[in-house]
Amino acid sequence: MVRFKSSAMVNARIRKILLLSFLLPGLTACSTLGLNAPWDKEPRPDYDLIAENLVNSLAQFPHLNPLMATVQVAPPRSRFERQIESELRERGYKVERVAGHEGLNRVTPEIRQINSEEGEQDLYVLSVGQLSVERQYDVVADKTVPTSEQIIRGTRERAINLDDDIFDVPDSEYSAVAFKPYDGPGIDDVLAPPETGALDWFNREEPRVIKQNIYETMASNYRELFAGYEDVDQSILVFPNDSLRLGDVNKSIIERYVAEMDPDTDVLSVIGCSHGDTRISNGNSLLALGRANRVKEALLFSGLEHDRILEEGCWAPQLFDEVMPRRGVVLTLKRQKQS
Repeated sequence: MVRFKSSAMVNARIRKILLLSFLLPGLTACSTLGLNAPWDKEPRPDYDLIAENLVNSLAQFPHLNPLMATVQVAPPRSRFERQIESELRERGYKVERVAGHEGLNRVTPEIRQINSEEGEQDLYVLSVGQLSVERQYDVVADKTVPTSEQIIRGTRERAINLDDDIFDVPDSEYSAVAFKPYDGPGIDDVLAPPETGALDWFNREEPRVIKQNIYETMASNYRELFAGYEDVDQSILVFPNDSLRLGDVNKSIIERYVAEMDPDTDVLSVIGCSHGDTRISNGNSLLALGRANRVKEALLFSGLEHDRILEEGCWAPQLFDEVMPRRGVVLTLKRQKQS
């Protein structure tokens, strides 16, 4: 009896080991699947709807008009970032791929964890430069819905048309926009007058110059600096009407100036111009400065240092043909005079 019982126990133990050997791979697979299984997590909001809602508001600012603005996007690392980039492209933005934090319109999508009375929640934030749109979203009855008002930071107030009807939740108490101050990290203004360079003008202790409209002053904001330089070459980059698009011809001109330039002795003067009628509200100033910034942006991406590029604007509702082009950028290569 004892031998029989011992043999039975051994056989049972062997069967148990064999059974576990078959089950363990399956258990491991189930455990691995369980890390990402839908039944183990709260339902996630629809990133497609969130991206559409956030980009829709950004696109209503004149300097971020999809038909004119170029944005810089790093390779996406998450599904939310991929969806934001897809929405930007679908809207018509020109998207430039960057590796770091380059670009005047650097796109930064993120999902932040915040604490509220309801507990920890996700805040979806989309920043382009220093302008950002943020909002909370959740899943209610299997539908993605906003659970907060939309907050816009880093710009002055303007009328914004929310496209909350995409959420199929009419008369939502959260269908509102609030403007609040920018609260992100400090960003150096690459468009400000440089602080270092060939002349003492770059190193002075005075506050940075607030650049004025050349049409009003009839003089460059950099006239003190330019006194030590002579003109080497000059071109006019013509832009389409009411547009900031460079085009292939202007890009080839910019490439030629980059090739000609000696960064040790040269600077580039970039004067954006817009004169006459425009269909855009405050369009002349927006177009003039936008065109100058667009050219400077292209020069920066070509490898030039920002303190070698000095941009400013000239704009007016009336024509100024005898001095400046109607719609374009005056690009001048200036070389330091030999003492």
